[in-house]
Amino acid sequence: NNAMAQPEEAAKKVEAELEDLVKNDMINSWMGFKGPEGFWDGRVVTNGIDGFFKISKRGSTIMTEIRAGTASFMTLCYILAVHPRILSESGGPCVCGAETAADPDCVFYDGVYAECVEDFRRELVTVTAAASCIACVTMGLFGNLPFLLAPGMGLNAYFTYDVVGFHGTGKVKWRTAMAAIFIEGIIFMLLTISGLRLAFAKAIPSCIKVATTGGIGFFLAHLGLQTAEGIGLVVTDVATGITLGGCPPAARSYATYPPSPVTADAYTCDNNPGSQMTSATTWLGIMTLCIIGILMKRGIRGGIIIGILMATFISWIPNTLVSYWSDSVYPLGGGGGLQGGEYRWNYFKQVVKVERIQMAGAQMDFNFNDPNLGIALFTFLYVDLLDTTGTLFAMAKFMNIIQPNGKFEGDQKAFMVDGFSTMIGAVLGTSPVTTFIESAPGIEEGGRTGLTAIWSGFLFFISLFFAPLLASIPPWATGPALIVVGAMMMRGLVNINWYNHGEAIPAFVCIALMPLTYSIAYGIIGGLFVYVVLNGFDWLLAFAFGPSPEAENPAEMTAVARAEELASEKVAVSRDAAASRDIETPAPQAEAVPAPIPAGYPGAAQVPPMGFNGMPMAFPPMGGSPAPQMPMGGYPVMGMPPPGMGQYGY
Repeated sequence: NNAMAQPEEAAKKVEAELEDLVKNDMINSWMGFKGPEGFWDGRVVTNGIDGFFKISKRGSTIMTEIRAGTASFMTLCYILAVHPRILSESGGPCVCGAETAADPDCVFYDGVYAECVEDFRRELVTVTAAASCIACVTMGLFGNLPFLLAPGMGLNAYFTYDVVGFHGTGKVKWRTAMAAIFIEGIIFMLLTISGLRLAFAKAIPSCIKVATTGGIGFFLAHLGLQTAEGIGLVVTDVATGITLGGCPPAARSYATYPPSPVTADAYTCDNNPGSQMTSATTWLGIMTLCIIGILMKRGIRGGIIIGILMATFISWIPNTLVSYWSDSVYPLGGGGGLQGGEYRWNYFKQVVKVERIQMAGAQMDFNFNDPNLGIALFTFLYVDLLDTTGTLFAMAKFMNIIQPNGKFEGDQKAFMVDGFSTMIGAVLGTSPVTTFIESAPGIEEGGRTGLTAIWSGFLFFISLFFAPLLASIPPWATGPALIVVGAMMMRGLVNINWYNHGEAIPAFVCIALMPLTYSIAYGIIGGLFVYVVLNGFDWLLAFAFGPSPEAENPAEMTAVARAEELASEKVAVSRDAAASRDIETPAPQAEAVPAPIPAGYPGAAQVPPMGFNGMPMAFPPMGGSPAPQMPMGGYPVMGMPPPGMGQYGY
């Protein structure tokens, strides 16, 4: 009050003194001295957190950030079960027993090797949680963005099946591949410091950036519809590639890929052609999807978390059609001589368990004489560069924080954190750590600051001790969340100029390739390639023969113009429908006349109260508030709304 009552200079001085006083008192309180009034009831600490993370400035609250962090974690925690299963199939540092070591195929049948791989898989649960915890907390503290990081899906599959190979049968040894990932992280940081990485991101055309967000949304929905991370509604098909599924395990025909004896989670429903849509878990996932949608429709915060928890608790009930502990419901997994259901149940019953990092940590071999090291390094670099860049900008676009110059607050720090996290992941013994598209559920829940990422990191830390519980969330519980978030990420696609073929076709290729190739990077590459080819040839042809019609009339090709055109067409159709019902409408006029000034504006003519606010209507109410119409040139068009009304009259 004193500051407001004084002149401007005095007010600034008082505010600065108050700010210094609060800071000093907070420091003294944290150092053990007597704090200011309100410290012990949390007011000063809360204000300090708010100021550091700019929570109020970004339109959020501490509880919203915590709820958002929980939502993202609940959607991403499947990584604690899925990533170790994929990465462990590389074999890690495991070797065969002495009796079979001479046989190069011993990795497929040796018992000692199989037991080592199982121990390695459980150890990777701790590695995954630790790497995710460190990366998320670092992003929150330094980037102040609600982006979650974890070992990347897709990159882990490339690492396992292409670089190292199944059970180490690839061209690059596991320790050499870890060294390549560590070097990749260093190069990422150097590219960020030099500004080349951000320059590369800014060089991506705007339509490709927007399409990346929509493509990732389709990718998320694609994951949520499949079995490994979703509800099993979409399955493999021999003829068409994918088709409608939802069949129970008894009707599934699983695919195998020699020489691997492991059954993949890709299957068809060919064992019983009439079994589509009879799986109880698929219907539980559909019900969860509907519940999440209803809660969000009603504006209830935490709808995604509520849906995930509901489906999880139902699935934890033994001896049901959706029990996660039953092989007849979910037959995948297993180990130690146990089938999948029994194996998961025994692990779940432990509740609290910390797996020590013994085999995976600090296992890098910087063998620069290996020519395959350079190949692996280059491949990791360009795939992760495109993947991470696309994901970061897509999440920033989803938050609506992209600035006109193509940057967003904290982008430089976010790229630095990504490179640092990749290095930490290599030291711990995992494939590249990257920003995850599963950050979107937290953003949808209202997360806007780094506190969201820090809270998710804290939950990953807790998962170090409760991995048996958190790794037991079934995929049909998290799949609906992925589908809902994918739908929300479609919003930005309206910003693509779909009437400019030089933007529409590359954008569509980018969107389509992401889910169909299971890669964000391939989608961006495809979109960029088509963009360069189309617009490059168009530029050459324009130089020789003149500009294209689209270039001469860009305003007519915008989505906004088309939307207005559609609105006019809709009004005309409504007028024709009204006339067919013998409802009185303004008579056609021979010449166009100016539209009368709407009621409520100065100089407006008095018109009969045929509609609300004294404005004539061209058609009657049809289940909602009617839009005001004006006669102009013989055609009813959307008139100017009176004060207090929206553009379309409601």
